[in-house]
Amino acid sequence: MTYLLLNTLKDCQSLRRRGLLLVVIIGLLCGQILAAQTTLFQSPTTTMLGTPGASEKGEWAFFSNPAGLAFLREPVATIGYQNDFNLKELSSATALLSYPTKALNISGGYLRSGFQHFNTQQLSLKFSRIMAPWLSLGVGFSHSMSVLGASEQDKITTMDAGFRLMPNSSLVFGFYTINPAQTKWRKHEYESYYPSAVAASLCYLPHEDLNIEFSILKDIDNDPLASLKLEGKAANAIILRGTVSGKPLRLGFGAGLHLDSLHFDMAMNHHRALGFSSAFGISYYFTNLSRNK
Repeated sequence: MTYLLLNTLKDCQSLRRRGLLLVVIIGLLCGQILAAQTTLFQSPTTTMLGTPGASEKGEWAFFSNPAGLAFLREPVATIGYQNDFNLKELSSATALLSYPTKALNISGGYLRSGFQHFNTQQLSLKFSRIMAPWLSLGVGFSHSMSVLGASEQDKITTMDAGFRLMPNSSLVFGFYTINPAQTKWRKHEYESYYPSAVAASLCYLPHEDLNIEFSILKDIDNDPLASLKLEGKAANAIILRGTVSGKPLRLGFGAGLHLDSLHFDMAMNHHRALGFSSAFGISYYFTNLSRNK
């Protein structure tokens, strides 16, 4: 059904100028797709590749395991863009800001997905802390608003939490949960899907510039998704990433250019029926405000 709707949407793109009615119809057709795929931004270092990234650390852990945000040592400003299946209507944009203090890391973000007459907006605030050299914890709260047309709105507040264990220098275990209360959108007297999931990752680092991660994601309404990710440095500032996940089988590829204060990351994955999706992000590190100083 999703495949048919996406093909219909692609065929209709050239006709959008004919009026508001067509846009509303597109919104109704894509409502469930947007709720399921773009309520959470697919980051260019993990989720767009097809892995939940429970062992992730850094600014993009905002969209996976909030415990990974605790490792930021300086303020970071980030912007990102995601597109599903080359459809403008299934795109998302985000802006993030992380600020580390002596007590904990505080991160905030804004997300918008969809288009003018059907979109989802989300404000999030996340807190993380390194509890011990081998343990970090994180928790986050998100307030989302779904807009359909000029007047119909739905609002929802959810939380997520996770931890990251590093028993030794070559092994990392991460776990997080999204919306454990299983809160759902309420449209009039009906309930509709909102992501509720748990994820776990085991990451092995045979070398400081290479890591291999095996992950499992279980969404409340779907079968478990397993993935294998390989990430390594190809040069001093260039990082390459590759992922295989299924079922259905999906392949993901990503790359990063990490300069002193400026990081560029991108990723894309391929679905054999629906086509390509991609994400891109830019992060700026305020190194003069490092917590180590």
